[in-house]
Amino acid sequence: MSETKSGISRRDLLKGAALSAAGVAALGVVGCSPAASGEDNASSSGSDASGDAASAKHTWEIKPEPITDIAETVDTEVLVIGGGYSGTCCALNAAENGTKVVLVEKDTVLNGHGVGGTGAVGSRELDKLGITIDKPIEMERWVSTCGNRCRESLVAKWFRESERCMNWLLDVAESDGCSCMVTVGSRSAVHPEIDCYHMIYGGETTSDIINIANYIEYLFMKKAEETGNAEFVFEMPAVQLVQDESGAVKGAICENSEGKYVQYNASKGVVLATGDISYNDEYLEAFAPIGLKVMTRLCSDRGNVGDGHNMAAWAGGAFQDGPWPTMMHPQAAATYHGPFLFVNPDGNRFMNEATWVQGKCVGIMVNGGYDHAWSIFDANFEADNTDSLQYGGGMFWDSFRPVGSTYEDASKSHAEGVEKGVTDNPDNYKKADTIEELVAQLDVPADVALATIERYNALCEAGEDTDFYKESHYLYPIKQGPFYACKVGPGLLGVCGGIHISDNFEVLNADNQPVSGLYAIGNCAGDIYAYDYPINVQGNSHGRCLVEGKCLGEQLAGAYKEI
Repeated sequence: MSETKSGISRRDLLKGAALSAAGVAALGVVGCSPAASGEDNASSSGSDASGDAASAKHTWEIKPEPITDIAETVDTEVLVIGGGYSGTCCALNAAENGTKVVLVEKDTVLNGHGVGGTGAVGSRELDKLGITIDKPIEMERWVSTCGNRCRESLVAKWFRESERCMNWLLDVAESDGCSCMVTVGSRSAVHPEIDCYHMIYGGETTSDIINIANYIEYLFMKKAEETGNAEFVFEMPAVQLVQDESGAVKGAICENSEGKYVQYNASKGVVLATGDISYNDEYLEAFAPIGLKVMTRLCSDRGNVGDGHNMAAWAGGAFQDGPWPTMMHPQAAATYHGPFLFVNPDGNRFMNEATWVQGKCVGIMVNGGYDHAWSIFDANFEADNTDSLQYGGGMFWDSFRPVGSTYEDASKSHAEGVEKGVTDNPDNYKKADTIEELVAQLDVPADVALATIERYNALCEAGEDTDFYKESHYLYPIKQGPFYACKVGPGLLGVCGGIHISDNFEVLNADNQPVSGLYAIGNCAGDIYAYDYPINVQGNSHGRCLVEGKCLGEQLAGAYKEI
């Protein structure tokens, strides 16, 4: 992260003034507390540097007064705040290396997102399938997707550690009786997605609250508790970090279910693993405004509101430059989306539809101008989809199918899903015998949409898309009934950016100096991504949680060996 912009230091930008939300987003200003006039707010001291609270714009700019009415004190070596993938992974790795760990979670359960897959650029499962990943190419795609604004040394560390950490995860999973399935990516020449998504399922660790989305977290907790070195405490939200006179973080104050404060002292470090800011509009407006334009926020865990971001900023930590990268999938309405014609609610075509998930979401909202579009296709769509997969695919134009299955398998699954959607979810899936009857079911002006479809069919017949230059092999006409339409709605899975960290996951201040004793991993941490989320390595968000959690847990236990 650059320390200066146009010759003005980032510290100077924050002296003696509160910036507007637009200013923060435009300048990429860090989220430290604004200083009193003439003072440097980037100090890592434990004193209140919030200045005139009335002039501060944002929550993270106002450092609260220290909490003093402590009802109980607990001593440990490592305190992990947050019971998601990265936090539970960190707790297990510290505990199995002989370190005493307490993990506090504000919810009543551990939290996991997605469909349980973890991306890696090497593993023994990939070796069995004969899959070799070209790491230089995939890292370059990752960095390019992030607008060359992520920190390459941090990304490179992930690429170095990925295989080792995934093989460890496979060992842990297999000890619980799990199986692993590697799924197919995309064959696109422009936006390829490698075959690297490891779906782990079928383990013995089961209960009424465990599903494919949070199985890994509960498995990590089980293994950590078996070491005798780890304790997991629920309904215990952290509300404030504890700092000494030098500004070093020594622990955190949590609030129990009775409203009493418990101070956890951590001699080896405090780890922020509190997730993203998807459900905090104040953060979205300042750092990821496109996240406010989506049809819906897809993750059911509404507790991701920036608790860790706030605490890091109050302790003197910085944020990565904005805008922060979003993870978006166009499945907020219908699940299926192929390479077929998109029309917006004005009835117009507005983009090349044969692109990747993030591109479709951004295109619908920015170029289409709405929070949804309609994907329109005809009775041949199953065969057309099969044909298209030799050139493209990926989430969710392909399907989560194992390596070794066929394009026909994917298209059959989607065809069944569309027909089921027409019956069970008629708001988002439409079907009609004629194109006029289909268009009449959509929230579009019929005459404009019919003209758009006529124009699109003419381009298909000509074999060249001179409107948006979609590759010609994706030009499938819409002529044979019955006709279908799927509502394509962008959904926000997460905002994978935030706290400025070192390659060793230390929280850094605006001068790139560590806030002693404080670490951040997972989606509350920044710098490994920027602008857009790179899905060329499918499942790399979980993959970064695995690598960061394992490496930091080992590091805090004194067991980490740099590759």
